[in-house]
Amino acid sequence: MIPALIGAGALLAALALAGFAALLSFWAGWRQEAVLARAGRRAVYAAAACLLVAAAALEWALLSHDFQVAFVAEHTDLVTPVPLVVAAFYSGQQGSLLYWALILSLLGSASLAAAAALGVRLAAYAAGVLAGVLAFFLVVLVFLASPFDLLAFPPADRLGLNPVLRDRGMLIHPPFVLAGFAAFAIPFSFAVAALLAGRSDSAWMAHTRQLALTAWALQSTGLVLGMWWAYHVLGWGGYWGWDPVENVALLPWLATTAYLHSSQVQERRGRAGTLRAWNFGLVILAFLLVVFGTFIVRSGVVQSVHTFAVSPIGPWFFGLLAFLVVLSGGLLAFRARMLAAQRPLELAANREGAFLLQNLLLVGVAAAVFWGTVLPLVSGLVSGESRVVGAGFYERAAGPLLVVLLALLATGPLLPWRRTHPSWRALAWPAGAGLLALATLVGFGVRDPVPLLVMPLLAAGLATVLFEFGRLLRRPRRLRVLGYRRRHYGAYLAHLGLLLLAAGIAGSHFWQQQRDVVLRPGETANVAGYQLTYQGTLQRDLGDRSELVAVLRLGGETLEPARVQYPSLGGQGLTRVAIRSTPLEDLYVILAGGEGDSASFRILVNPLVTWVWAGGALLVLGVAFGNLGAGRRPSPVAAPVPALVRG
Repeated sequence: MIPALIGAGALLAALALAGFAALLSFWAGWRQEAVLARAGRRAVYAAAACLLVAAAALEWALLSHDFQVAFVAEHTDLVTPVPLVVAAFYSGQQGSLLYWALILSLLGSASLAAAAALGVRLAAYAAGVLAGVLAFFLVVLVFLASPFDLLAFPPADRLGLNPVLRDRGMLIHPPFVLAGFAAFAIPFSFAVAALLAGRSDSAWMAHTRQLALTAWALQSTGLVLGMWWAYHVLGWGGYWGWDPVENVALLPWLATTAYLHSSQVQERRGRAGTLRAWNFGLVILAFLLVVFGTFIVRSGVVQSVHTFAVSPIGPWFFGLLAFLVVLSGGLLAFRARMLAAQRPLELAANREGAFLLQNLLLVGVAAAVFWGTVLPLVSGLVSGESRVVGAGFYERAAGPLLVVLLALLATGPLLPWRRTHPSWRALAWPAGAGLLALATLVGFGVRDPVPLLVMPLLAAGLATVLFEFGRLLRRPRRLRVLGYRRRHYGAYLAHLGLLLLAAGIAGSHFWQQQRDVVLRPGETANVAGYQLTYQGTLQRDLGDRSELVAVLRLGGETLEPARVQYPSLGGQGLTRVAIRSTPLEDLYVILAGGEGDSASFRILVNPLVTWVWAGGALLVLGVAFGNLGAGRRPSPVAAPVPALVRG
């Protein structure tokens, strides 16, 4: 009970501080009062400290099995391993909201501490917007979904986590994806603050780009870890099922990917203001998509295996989304003259034109994913019958756009800035690599036109990345990579990771092999050159669960797929797959069931899946290498226009 009292008090104090910080910061921005702006920032820091206390109190309650706290009783039991008890913090709706608010306050505090150089007005408005968003989450936590509600009659023990959550993936995937969602609010706060303050210069752009990169890297890590978790735990042989909750996690990533590239055009063009309005719109859109996704996940309006139980907080997030759409749309309209470019950007055969086309394609992919996600909701409202689309819809709608994006990955980095006559000699490298890959595939008997198009484009993109790194190595002053060019080559490392990830997705999609077999002890199944001999089953009692384990021999190796049941959860269970991974393919074995001494298996061979995980790691590593502490090009600063409020 003591942790609950401490935690509830800390949340109440954080709410008061966040509300005070928002009001004081907006007033400081209006009056351009540096002392008041500093006080507003410190109030945000104090709210972050209170949230740390609340988070520690919840962990205290979890680790001490304080079942008087309703959240603890709903998500833990006495036999759950300690690491999973710690992870139960963000396993439920209330705890995940507290984790979100905590990350927002900590990252937001760091961003505000670094924002003093942007000027009193912009920094104060950014603190006001960020504190306002934080206050909204704290209102929900205090009045609607508190993790510190108490039970009148606490139980001696409870059921604990859902079986799917009792996995090591629980320790890594949710923290990153929730942190990514929280982090998108920070560049949004600075974008709205810049509109309020009448600022659109390079200082705002550089600061916001770093914040957006942080959010993007966290979300990238969360997405890849989620794919890995689904692949290892759900037992269906894949890692991305176009589930609505997967989709809404992808949408802000797509918008921010577009922004990270188009912002380079604005940096290059300086005072011309090229793509200035577009960049503001993308930063704002990313956070609006986060709020939309939160509404989808926490309202129950769309069916998904990831959604939380239906709760009263869904309408609150819908209200927040509506308010932010009106606010940001009004500000963009009001600042239209400030954001107008002096010279429009044309779609030409240069780097700027490639970035523009890439942005349009990414927004097109996001629009297709968004429409497929909301179609069940829209169709239900219009006709009374929900229409659900499957993977085929997304492949048809977004697939052609993604193919063009792959072509841009191969050619765009080799195009010159501003000049419209590219060096065809440089483009010969990706062209040659693509033709070589095409000839190799045809030589191996591939006749499907889709892989014959996609895989050569991936090979061409790889050749482009290697060509760009070769340029670096040919230069005498190689240490320039540690200066401002570090960001440039970090981007190519990220491109390399993205290409490997895409190759893994393409390979496992095009050439996956599957076979369902029923075996008796001693019988052998042959699948894609693998000979699996079934030796029988074992029954294991592990306290909180029982496992039916099938033993299969593959040469000198043993594979043990299993079916796991939790008696304390009314017989709920899950499938534990056996995976043998190599750099070229995975052997993926599922125990589908058993009757008598026979057992049924689903056996899949998934080519290049390891490339998905390696590519994801390189993607994040490239961002970290290129942008943590890297130098920047100096760029011209545009003069600010009069602020929205107070002359």
